Amino acid sequence: MEKLQHKLVVINKHKGPSSFNVVEAFRKASRIRKVGHAGTLDPLARGVLLLCTGRATRAVEHFMNLEKTYEFDVHLGVETDTLDAEGTVVREVRCPQLDPEEIDRVAKSFLGEYQLSPPAFSALKRDGQRLYELARAGEKPAVGRRTVTIYSLDILDIHLPITRLRLNCSRGTYVRSLAKDFGEKLGLPSHVASLTRTRIGPFSLDNAFLGEKLFNGDISGLEGIGLAKALDFMPGIVLKDSAKKALLSGMLPGERDVVRTIGDVAGGKTLRILDTDGELVAVGKRVEGKRKKLFWVDTYRLFTSGDN
Repeated sequence: MEKLQHKLVVINKHKGPSSFNVVEAFRKASRIRKVGHAGTLDPLARGVLLLCTGRATRAVEHFMNLEKTYEFDVHLGVETDTLDAEGTVVREVRCPQLDPEEIDRVAKSFLGEYQLSPPAFSALKRDGQRLYELARAGEKPAVGRRTVTIYSLDILDIHLPITRLRLNCSRGTYVRSLAKDFGEKLGLPSHVASLTRTRIGPFSLDNAFLGEKLFNGDISGLEGIGLAKALDFMPGIVLKDSAKKALLSGMLPGERDVVRTIGDVAGGKTLRILDTDGELVAVGKRVEGKRKKLFWVDTYRLFTSGDN
């Protein structure tokens, strides 16, 4: 399936399968062996799941670092062991009538940098084992808090005991943990009742392929996005043909090798390195070197060769 090879593919995952299940269904339907995803969605969750194929798997990290948007329902008054609707209830109280202004105040208290603990039932590893494996075995490993950034947390609807929110956040934000903290700030146990990821960076549900079709082996109408376009949220440089050949041999390009720049390439920003045909050659960073304004390129992120 050449049109999907070495591309980014935007999937609208449905509730039920794991992210790995979606990857396997895509492999089977497309017959492409090398496939990875750029950010896990829980089986309960729906929404945008980015798949990378072939050499595009080398760009997974860049997609994972993009800002994400979620819409989710918090059920106040009920906590489960998994912090979602699939878990076992461990605490339940009556949800009182809450002042909407108080709910909004609590939502705004999360804005900015926030210390968040990953849930016990997660795919994070501790001493070589997934946390959910330890949790299912009855262990409760201590999990330290991590710093994430909450760009916005807006109330969409209040119909107690359910509050619906929209979240814009950085990588590493566990919505289930955020929902738990949200409830605690209101003095109540809570869990995520439903969850949809509506956007990752510029990729939204508007241009996502229905995941259900993959499981029926149907990829008709599915289009991949070439990496030069998929990464166009990055600034870039266009190299002369001679500099491209030199780069592929391990020689770093300098200012005189650049045909033109795209966007702000100052400082240590990550850049797309393009050829004169607009194809992605590599991803690298610009740093000062022995030659004037040397462009440093991470040769482990070249995109012009590799296994399919």
